[in-house]
Amino acid sequence: CLQYGLDMFKIHPKGTGIICTDPDGIAPHQFISEYLGDIYPPYRWGDRLDVEEQAQTKYSMKPTLPDFYNILLERPRQDPRGYGLLFVDASQKSNMGSSCSHSCDANTSAMVVARNGKLTIALTTTRHVYPGEELTMDYSAMTTSDIEWRAAICLCGSPHCRGSFLHYATQDDLQQVMNQS
Repeated sequence: CLQYGLDMFKIHPKGTGIICTDPDGIAPHQFISEYLGDIYPPYRWGDRLDVEEQAQTKYSMKPTLPDFYNILLERPRQDPRGYGLLFVDASQKSNMGSSCSHSCDANTSAMVVARNGKLTIALTTTRHVYPGEELTMDYSAMTTSDIEWRAAICLCGSPHCRGSFLHYATQDDLQQVMNQS
């Protein structure tokens, strides 16, 4: 598997994206990067969010939308430690993989893989990426807040754009998922 180094990418002029500069582009199913960040178990992640919310409320700095610099690492049931969810937060410690912009028609996908006996999140291309094209991922984030959903205006420009980079789920949607178990 060919690995691409930093010399193959440049930062997008808007300051957040990554552009493919390889003159041949990038073939489908190629490893791009790991998603790097601090790892939190769910109880610690909840504590962290509570502290942030309290500070934002106290100093009148509560944003309309939360930051989306995190991704879930799902530990499979076959893992000796059992099934579990971990939150990977790229707000303080990150790399190229955690700098991809959102697109409703993304050209990369994140998946949990084992590397040197440890679980990690790998970004791979889902189709050919052309020279000059931005590498993107679908954040696949969900909210139950109508206010958050309306404020999460998507700027991906894809013909398949949903209009929001968040998926909106009502209480009934979540209950339907629970009833399927």
